[in-house]
Amino acid sequence: CLESPQEIQDRLRRRYLDRLAQRVKKLRKLLIERNWEALRTECHQLSIGGENFGFHSLTHLAHRVYETIPEGKLSRSMNFPQTKERTEELIAAIDVILIDYAVIRA
Repeated sequence: CLESPQEIQDRLRRRYLDRLAQRVKKLRKLLIERNWEALRTECHQLSIGGENFGFHSLTHLAHRVYETIPEGKLSRSMNFPQTKERTEELIAAIDVILIDYAVIRA
């Protein structure tokens, strides 16, 4: 039995949501470690995934974090409070998405 395009999209969206909790842990770890390049990459991926699966707030917030991580070392340390604040906003938004997803699945 072949899946319809909508069934495929739904399955991919569920898989994306199932992995979001792990991504929250990764965001926290990267922020604590101040692993800026990996944090930029993770935010970029979250932004794309959010766009692909209709989580526009996630896309927006991930992009906002991404923008606070400039490439120079000096400016990175100066932007840490802003990066931390925006990363926490992103994590809170992911938590809301995960709670909504858990309620829908229940």
